[in-house]
Amino acid sequence: MGTQNLNNFYFNRLDAKINYSSYYDLFLAADEKDYNEQVVYSTNIIDYNDGDSLPVWIDLNSVESGNQPITNCNYQFPTASTANYYVANGFRPFVILSKNQWSKAKSQCDCPVGVSTFRICDGVWTNTDNGLNNVVDAETDCIELYDTLPPALSFDVFSYDKRFKMHQVKAFGFPQVPLNTFFTDTTILNNSDYSGYYQDLCGGFYQGFYKLYGYPYEILPTRPNKGWSFETYLKLKTIGDSLVGPISNPSFSGGVFGNCYNTSGFNLFGPWVYTRSGSTCCSPVIGLWPSHQLNYSSRGLMGFSIGRTDKYGYFFYKGIRAEDKYFHESTTPELSGCSTLTGQTNCCGEIADPVKVTAQNKSPNAEYDVYSNAIGFRITDDMRIGYKTIRYTGTCITTGHTCNTGVTFDCGYTIEESYSEPICAYVSQSGTCVDTWIQVDVVFNRNIYLEDCEIFNNGGVNDLVKIRLDKFQRYGTHQNSSSGPFGCHPSPSPETTPCKDEYPRFIEDAYFEWNCHGAQVQSWFDEKQYRMGTLTFYVNGRRVHEVKDYEEIIPRQLNTNKQTQVGVAYNMSWGGGALGLREVLYPDPFSGGCNPQELNTVWQNQPQEPDQTLIMNNFAGSFIGGISQMMYYIKPLTPDEIYHNFLINKQRYRLVDCEECKNCNNGCVDCTLPTQ
Repeated sequence: MGTQNLNNFYFNRLDAKINYSSYYDLFLAADEKDYNEQVVYSTNIIDYNDGDSLPVWIDLNSVESGNQPITNCNYQFPTASTANYYVANGFRPFVILSKNQWSKAKSQCDCPVGVSTFRICDGVWTNTDNGLNNVVDAETDCIELYDTLPPALSFDVFSYDKRFKMHQVKAFGFPQVPLNTFFTDTTILNNSDYSGYYQDLCGGFYQGFYKLYGYPYEILPTRPNKGWSFETYLKLKTIGDSLVGPISNPSFSGGVFGNCYNTSGFNLFGPWVYTRSGSTCCSPVIGLWPSHQLNYSSRGLMGFSIGRTDKYGYFFYKGIRAEDKYFHESTTPELSGCSTLTGQTNCCGEIADPVKVTAQNKSPNAEYDVYSNAIGFRITDDMRIGYKTIRYTGTCITTGHTCNTGVTFDCGYTIEESYSEPICAYVSQSGTCVDTWIQVDVVFNRNIYLEDCEIFNNGGVNDLVKIRLDKFQRYGTHQNSSSGPFGCHPSPSPETTPCKDEYPRFIEDAYFEWNCHGAQVQSWFDEKQYRMGTLTFYVNGRRVHEVKDYEEIIPRQLNTNKQTQVGVAYNMSWGGGALGLREVLYPDPFSGGCNPQELNTVWQNQPQEPDQTLIMNNFAGSFIGGISQMMYYIKPLTPDEIYHNFLINKQRYRLVDCEECKNCNNGCVDCTLPTQ
């Protein structure tokens, strides 16, 4: 047969059947740890009890953060019934306090000698300018540092421990010698709603220092190694009952920039009269304009000129709060022979020698202290959120040399600003245009992670310091050098004691070198890469603005003696920017000699020199509206962590999620825009 020699392989040797014995799908493993447990499980804000991540948490609705004062105009601004505003102790500023603290915070000497507190009395020279000191009670207005505050002193304006403390800015200045009868309204009024107790800012804001250069006080890291985050809850002030125009101009539809809200107080103080308008501040009104408001007045040589400024809407500020007020001897020639107070001891019980008050700054002009040392976040009336900073700049000039030769830089500064598009209409034009709370987050995430000595040395700030090593010893090493100015201690030695000079006693021994052609300044520009990162803004948990290749500011001290800069450097403001030298006061040496603590000392204002106005001209503004919570993280929050905080506080503040509103079906009240 034809096929008899063929193997009989006529069947299919391959087959497949479904095995029903096991099923494989996506599983959530119980032992998986590569996720943020707080985001998934926590019912509190991120790191609520971790001071090494969240060292500053202020909640005005908590008695841990404040004594929740009931306020009125009589204690906010001088009226006919408060003629003693300038002289009475009853007008001390409000004080608020963080519930958390940083584990590495220092608020006392490592080994105090015979005392339980450390007193700093030279603050009287500077702290009258933002109202920390009441000038007529200066003899007792000394800052006292405690390891732990007694409960009775928790909200005392002159007592500090490891928790970040802020005080209400007060203004006592007047541009006429010698009378001090003209004031800027810095009102803060109490209020409450469904969110609990909060405060209305009506020209006022809070400010506080987290480090005192040359003294044993540093409660926050100046430069966190990964970055930082700021979060706050703001209540936007209502323009009117709807988006209709003002009574005085009905055709002007859409309120201010088409929104229900504003942050400058335009509806309260501006030329338009809205249906819900009326001044809620305490300052007297001249015509349709307030006479003394940060957002609506500017000081010239002849006094105040009434008009709107472009500095409104600041809700956070960080850096130096003012230029060196004693930079120019010609400004206060009568003080040229005056020196700082005597009797102040250091941690070793040694008497600190007094230093000359005026003309001790080692910079070419007062502006240099401000460069890359100030940043403010603000929200504008057209609902854009962003920042302003003063950037130290340098340009390489091609002269046949390279920028590494030390002779080819041209230095100066630039005003840098960046803002988002208007935030979503479901917030700026929400519902019936009633007052609305928003959550605002600002996150800085550095490009290059820094740790240990890199935090001090990479980025250029310390390279600017010209130091006399024979005069003082700052612990640590600097880059490849055997010793250097400001570093960290890699291996403490027996010689490292609290009595070693961590800071120079006199500015001549170590100061910032601002010679633009020098090697120190070149190092600042060469190390720019270590200052770069991404700055991101969020509203109600959603990203609204991102600035890539943002150059961080590195807060630093003034280029002068420690005694005449107490409380000026290393500041943060909440609800405003910084007054600068707008409300500056000098003691009249002819009334109290050279000791401003004398009871008969008269304090007087003097005009600022042109190089003492950068902060005043750019940051002397405030947010008009409500404040409730403030958080400052020393790490960059991730988007899911920010949205987690949004969800935790959503019900308390009735926050609106703009992304949800975009896809909302009919019937969502919060997502219903008012009719024009």
